[in-house]
Amino acid sequence: MPRFYFDIHDGVWSRDDVGVECRNIEEACRHAKRTLPAMALDSIPRDGDRHTITVMVTNDDRRTVYAATLTFSGLLVDR
Repeated sequence: MPRFYFDIHDGVWSRDDVGVECRNIEEACRHAKRTLPAMALDSIPRDGDRHTITVMVTNDDRRTVYAATLTFSGLLVDR
């Protein structure tokens, strides 16, 4: 089964040196989509009312096959 790596940018890049075995690219994309919201729960809004987390999925050759970004933007509305 192919291994995919999920490098994370959350202010700085964190390289995934372990990876996850997935049946195909589609499964790796689903894994990335599930990972982003779970990570966001712990970090939003760490730097105020704006925060962006990116996951870059690479294959065994470390070639990028998918990228996803989750952005939080809050706005205080004066009543």
